[in-house]
Parts: sequence; C-alpha cells; structure tokens
Amino acid sequence: MNRYPVKDKNIVSVGYNEITKILEIEFKLQAIHHYHGVSLDEFVNLMKAPIIEKHYFNFVYSKYLFEVS
Repeated sequence: MNRYPVKDKNIVSVGYNEITKILEIEFKLQAIHHYHGVSLDEFVNLMKAPIIEKHYFNFVYSKYLFEVS
C-alpha cells in the first residue's frame, strides 16, 4: 500500500487500499493503525480535510475498528 505524506501535527502519512478497504495511518509516534471497512469516499474526505487530525478523530477513529502495527 502506498502512503501519501500529509502536513499534520501528529500524522505523517495516510494510505488506502481500495480492494481491502483498509485505511492506513502513520503517526509521528511511529505507530501505524489499519482501519477496516473504510470507504473510498471517507479516504478522499480525510485527504481533503483542512485539518486532517480533526477529521480523523471525528470521522475515522470514533467509527472504525483498527489494528496497530
């Protein structure tokens, strides 16, 4: 999965796999979260958000199950 660098206080990069519907978020604390069942629209909304971290907490973290790698 390719991750795209983002300009954010705590998030380094974001990736998405359209086939498996997994959203991958890399944090500055060197943790990577994999969120399952995320739609392409949600990924696009996250990437277009003016403040990615705020969108992440409001629409991803509170809604989807994740694994840490």
